[in-house]
Amino acid sequence: MLENRSEFMMKKKDNDQTLKEAIGDFLRSENMDGKLAEVNVINKWESIVGKLIAGQTKKIYFFDGKLNIQIESAALRQELNYQRFKIVELVNKEAGMQLITDVVVR
Repeated sequence: MLENRSEFMMKKKDNDQTLKEAIGDFLRSENMDGKLAEVNVINKWESIVGKLIAGQTKKIYFFDGKLNIQIESAALRQELNYQRFKIVELVNKEAGMQLITDVVVR
């Protein structure tokens, strides 16, 4: 009986995978890793752009590889338009992948 158990344990070790790796593999296979990254970015929006910008953000969503944000202040909208590529860099870094290619500020 012990031989069978040790045999089972040896087989199990041949394909060891952490739970994190298994979930990551599943999400990638189902093409859901991008959606999870989008939710993560939305949840961490304040830490990505700061309190001032997050406080002025009225709506945030992803569409067609672009991050769309609705900003209340016209002056801040203009400034964020100038900083679009920096925001792309910050968002993609937070996501850990090439999540967006542009930012649309409205």
